[in-house]
Amino acid sequence: MKIIKNIHNNISLCIDSKGNEVVAFGKGIGFKKPPYDLPISSIERTFYNVNPVYIDTLANIPENIIEISKQVIDFANEKFEGRFDSNLVFTLADHINFSIERKKKNMYISLPMIHEVKYMYPDEIVIGEYALKLIEKKMDIVLPNDEAAVITLHVIEYGLNSMNVETTSSSRQKIDKCVEVIEEEMDLKINKDSFNYSRFLSHMYFLLDRLKNNEPLKSENMKMFAKLVNEYPKIYECSKKIGRVLETELSDEELMYLMLHINRLISREK
Repeated sequence: MKIIKNIHNNISLCIDSKGNEVVAFGKGIGFKKPPYDLPISSIERTFYNVNPVYIDTLANIPENIIEISKQVIDFANEKFEGRFDSNLVFTLADHINFSIERKKKNMYISLPMIHEVKYMYPDEIVIGEYALKLIEKKMDIVLPNDEAAVITLHVIEYGLNSMNVETTSSSRQKIDKCVEVIEEEMDLKINKDSFNYSRFLSHMYFLLDRLKNNEPLKSENMKMFAKLVNEYPKIYECSKKIGRVLETELSDEELMYLMLHINRLISREK
């Protein structure tokens, strides 16, 4: 196994004997400058067929969060007989990292889907509950109980469907127009093949679903909304234009969450 790129101290991108790219986990394998040959005995775990955009994202996620995500997916597969794609580790790590960032900013968002998730997936909810306990144990961070359902839904939706979201052509057309608004208003070109873009699409699909079912977001931290509007007036105006594209007046809660996702998308695109 040859290491060609170090991602973290214990995570590297490798090429195996057949020329396949592999993300490898192993203690200290990322310390030495690549390229170099790595003994198989030094590798604890490998992941094949990892989307390249996930690899780029990994470098921006703390390694302890990636490890937590790995343990959560291992728990889910042990509990449910390997139902979930192991590469889900990477998207879940990004999701958990985003949740922790919101927590550190004292931003709490109550999602109306929580009770529905618990009702639809009474057995699988243990995945999210396990994740919260692990985050608290490993990082001394207590996330809101609602996050258990959000994490569970992420694992089910992304893990079983390999990130293929089934939508109507009408929904996709609306989202495409929203993306055009962002590109025009923020003066940039968004990479449609990036993981950032896929994550933004997921948020928009959930947004459309909430609007369709009249299930608005509820937030207990509207001071954060005022702060975001003050700090990012262009993103605020962009979000309001997106509301007009969707032919609805988005609530302050929806605008706040949308602003966070737009800011995250454009900051990495730039």
